[in-house]
Amino acid sequence: MRADEASPAPPAASPDSVFGVETAGTEPVPADRRHGRPWSLFTLWFGANVQFATLSLGALATSVFGLDFVPAAFAIVLGTLISSCLVGLLSTRGPRTGVLQLIQARGPFGRLGNLPSAAFTVVNGVGWCVVDTVLGIFILRNLLHIGFTPALVVMTAGQLAVAVLGYRMIHYVERTLAVLLVAVFAVVSAYGFAGAHLASPSKPFAGTVGAFILTVSVTSARGLGWAAYSSDYSRYLPSGSRPGRVFLAAAGGSTVAGVWIGVLGAALGTVGVVADPSSMVSKLLPHVIGSVVLVSLLLSTLASTVIDLYSGAMAALVAGFRIPRWVSVVVVGGLGSILTWFAGQHDFATQFQNFLLLTGYWLAPWAAVNVVAFWWGERRTQPRLEKLYDRGHRFGWGLPATLLGVAATLPFMSQTLYTGPIAAAHPGLGDIGDFVGFAVAGLAYAALTAWKPAVAPVPAPLADPVGAASAD
Repeated sequence: MRADEASPAPPAASPDSVFGVETAGTEPVPADRRHGRPWSLFTLWFGANVQFATLSLGALATSVFGLDFVPAAFAIVLGTLISSCLVGLLSTRGPRTGVLQLIQARGPFGRLGNLPSAAFTVVNGVGWCVVDTVLGIFILRNLLHIGFTPALVVMTAGQLAVAVLGYRMIHYVERTLAVLLVAVFAVVSAYGFAGAHLASPSKPFAGTVGAFILTVSVTSARGLGWAAYSSDYSRYLPSGSRPGRVFLAAAGGSTVAGVWIGVLGAALGTVGVVADPSSMVSKLLPHVIGSVVLVSLLLSTLASTVIDLYSGAMAALVAGFRIPRWVSVVVVGGLGSILTWFAGQHDFATQFQNFLLLTGYWLAPWAAVNVVAFWWGERRTQPRLEKLYDRGHRFGWGLPATLLGVAATLPFMSQTLYTGPIAAAHPGLGDIGDFVGFAVAGLAYAALTAWKPAVAPVPAPLADPVGAASAD
């Protein structure tokens, strides 16, 4: 059976087995394998965002971008809300369709037009795997005083062990860690906020408008990295799960964690530069407490990475690779480990900033097209589930609209790899490429599809009356 056929693969273990290897590929999840409640998305996205990368990104705002704590906190809240709402919106599509986020994108993009999105999602998954692995290596070297290569081996083994098992194990790990990490970050918050320079007596709102916008951009770009995966972790929910509850659970978990840990990172950044991020924690806390916190941060980093590995591997299957899901996980994880070796030899803060901005240039227009397609276009025409697997549906207007959005970002790009002419002429503007790309792509897709004649909507696929009754 091909990985992209619409009929489900037979399960190798019980659907409720945490330790069984998931056998589902890119096919829809059938009604009899749907389970869970929307609340599970809160713990998943909370656990995914209570992590070292969020802390490090918050620290960039104050220690590298030069913002004072107050404007940095406002920028982090704004950027987190933008991306979390998109994750919440896209998550609502999972229970309704039972398919991966990238499979849903075949509606506006077409089967072949969706291939660049699939390829980028693989790259995004590998890139985040590299970021989180480097952060984990920082922690291991701080804790165990071991070399870079042994630390890389440990990180790779831990990540692959969870990602290979799949959906149920990922939810289990995130749910378990959510409780632990609340306690751990409460301790870090107590020490961090107490020892931070939360305001300058002379300039309580120090920092430029450009630095504020840059912080909003990189913060929203971090969350946008999850957007391409959103439905991957809600597609097993019963089809009758209420969209409002799905949205609040996914967006709420991402927002609460992203704001808390990001603002905490901004506080920590007021007392030190982000060179080795683990030193922000180890130097702040007493030795014993600091070691416990670093171990917890290591676990949170592993938990975040497995989401990127899992969805990056799924994207490879959507792109057409005819291999088992677990093999795809191993390939994506192996590639990430190789790239980690090279990334670990250079300046972390600069690479992290550039990576976030570069991914946002594609993800923002892509997300805009999907939002317009699903919540505006479908009011007039809603494609059947079979169309997502129809080989005759090769291209849609999604790819041209996305490319227009990406092109529109070029003059506004502002990072060390490239600075656009408008950004260069107005350096105080910061990097607003993501926002320009989102607006242009969304408007372009709406305009390109406006001529389509109205047709009657069709019923939601994969109806599950039994599951719907128990979804809440």
